[in-house]
Amino acid sequence: MSSFARLLLLLLIPVMIFGQHRRSGTLPPAMNTPPAFKDAVVTFGGVVKKLTKKELLLDLDEGHELMTFRVNKDTKFHNDGAEVKRTAIDLEAHVNVDAMQDADSKFKAVLVKAGKEAAPEAKPEAK
Repeated sequence: MSSFARLLLLLLIPVMIFGQHRRSGTLPPAMNTPPAFKDAVVTFGGVVKKLTKKELLLDLDEGHELMTFRVNKDTKFHNDGAEVKRTAIDLEAHVNVDAMQDADSKFKAVLVKAGKEAAPEAKPEAK
């Protein structure tokens, strides 16, 4: 047997042995696993444009973009620090929305604050 054939045989035996090795039932984590901060709450400020049982449409303070938040039975509404019903929040009222991302990456409103605690911050005047 030539030295090349022996070398090839020595290289192929470990590959064949490990190729037949059975793996355990656990798989490595998928590449698209959600990040560790998926339960983080983010606060958005803006003006209410639409508020229904299922969604809140907000005209954001920064950039005047429209953003939609999901609303459900777990969403809390506060006006001047007191808990109120959803219907007590007026259209065109300035609110702060504490929101989390759902599993499908859409924002869900956790807490909607209106009144004094949601007053927009005064921006410094440009000189």
